[in-house]
Amino acid sequence: MSRKLQSVASYEQWVAHLLANYPEEEALSIAVGGDYEDIGIYEHALLRSHGLQPDQVVIDVGCGSGRLAWQLRRYPELRYTGTDPVPALVDYARRKVGRPDFRFVVERENRLPAAPGSADLVVFFSVLTHLLHEESYAYLEAAREALRPGGRVIFSFLEFAVPVNWPIFQNCVAWARSSGNAGHLNVFLHRSDLRIWAQQLGFNVVAMLYGDAPIVEVDAAAATARVPVGRYPLGQSLCVLRKPLPGEAVEPALIPREA
Repeated sequence: MSRKLQSVASYEQWVAHLLANYPEEEALSIAVGGDYEDIGIYEHALLRSHGLQPDQVVIDVGCGSGRLAWQLRRYPELRYTGTDPVPALVDYARRKVGRPDFRFVVERENRLPAAPGSADLVVFFSVLTHLLHEESYAYLEAAREALRPGGRVIFSFLEFAVPVNWPIFQNCVAWARSSGNAGHLNVFLHRSDLRIWAQQLGFNVVAMLYGDAPIVEVDAAAATARVPVGRYPLGQSLCVLRKPLPGEAVEPALIPREA
């Protein structure tokens, strides 16, 4: 299952370009999509809404420059591992967060640095958006193995049904027309396919939420002066899967086929 991800080389080149042209902090915020603090707050709030407890084991795949870890550093009993394929991002996240007990790992393959059945939450924010379907599926397989029974996978994804995602696809088409290739990979997923994946992987679907709806509930514990208490759209859609407890059935996908 484990292999070098196709998106690694282009992402490393992009980060190197940013570091050569911007101050480090600005470059490594742009590298993960900008709005470093805001998106970190949104991600933290989503975890709080979908099961985060202050003493859990969290694996943050595609941790980037640490915007989620920066928010999670407030929990002294939390056990955190962040992975990313780009060493410069991992190094910056480690330095910025300043939690010696938080692990930051350079990982270039679709595997998780966790013992089987050891994690409570595995999260993929803006990760499956840049992987081939086969790579994403393999990552979700690895997540199921790493999770305890009852543990959850939380990931964001792009879908054509969300109008704010459409310009991303248009930009990819424009790049393909001008350059003859797709550039930085952006991949769209359909929620009916994700339900089939969930059934095949042995997950139950907890939630699938449209990214242009106010799906982020920022409570008082997550809010800052910059992002006050309220509800906000994430932009990308959200899927929450749960590993069944012993003896619990996996729900069928129940996707009707057109005649």
